[in-house]
Amino acid sequence: MNDLHELLQDAVAGVEPTERLSSIQARAATAGRARRWWYAAGGVAVATAAAVTVVAVVTRSDPGPEPAHHHGEHTMTASDPSLPDQLLPIYFVGDSSDGPRLYREFDEVPAGDPLQAALDRMQRPSSDPDYQVVWPAGTLESARLGDGTIDVEVGDVRPGFREQDLETQEVVYTLQAVVGDRLPVRFLQDGEVVLGPVEAAPQLDVLNPVSISDPAEGTAYVGPHATMVARGAASSFEATVPWELRDQRGEVVQQGFATAAGWEGRLYPWETRIDLSGLPDGFYTFAAMTSDPAGEGAGVFTDTRTIIVR
Repeated sequence: MNDLHELLQDAVAGVEPTERLSSIQARAATAGRARRWWYAAGGVAVATAAAVTVVAVVTRSDPGPEPAHHHGEHTMTASDPSLPDQLLPIYFVGDSSDGPRLYREFDEVPAGDPLQAALDRMQRPSSDPDYQVVWPAGTLESARLGDGTIDVEVGDVRPGFREQDLETQEVVYTLQAVVGDRLPVRFLQDGEVVLGPVEAAPQLDVLNPVSISDPAEGTAYVGPHATMVARGAASSFEATVPWELRDQRGEVVQQGFATAAGWEGRLYPWETRIDLSGLPDGFYTFAAMTSDPAGEGAGVFTDTRTIIVR
């Protein structure tokens, strides 16, 4: 049963760094002291924490109550459609020290068909304002599981988009992560294949070499003994993942490093625990970085999240 606690199994490790289900559920479980906040005109609005279900499909021997995909019907459904939300891994394009790269965030979306929810989410602004939407609303119309593929119906898209294009890989990485399998993706227009099947490109060719899974953008930590557990994935020299906590003036108020599970060939999971007690109330930026052994600063990759201490 322990393998049910993997959001994505080793079978998809080349596509998506392995994430433990517990690390995703932690957001909901700690709602009393760490809640997601969103920015609104004139202030900050708090979002009520709700139960979520992770819908990434995993290969397992026990059918259990987990989500499943149904090849005969070519549909995917959440395990309990009465739940208000599901949590999906979504990739977006963002800038890096080496040009545009793919970044990932976990987003709560309405329960239902996870493939369709993922497509819809990619066409709306990301939770992290550092990321960009490259698929305008309506250009990704629908997705379904085909015969050994994931088929995506596209609308009015620019002609000549290619397998290696970052926006193409964004769709591939997102949908493969949602189904939990490295199925190639076909792009169709009016039912006719216009591109594909497209395989996922090597991680280090398209992914930012460091990413943050937790905290989510706008997470608030409350209480005199607040602790933040930060998690993510990285490919960094000697598995060292430096991190900084910066105040609103950009000054570093805490720093340290995490150790990833590896560092060669792909991204590996990392985790660290940060004591927030004693920090004044306010907004902070948590930054995870790749190691810079030469101390030159050039070529360092970064991912950031805004958090709130209250």
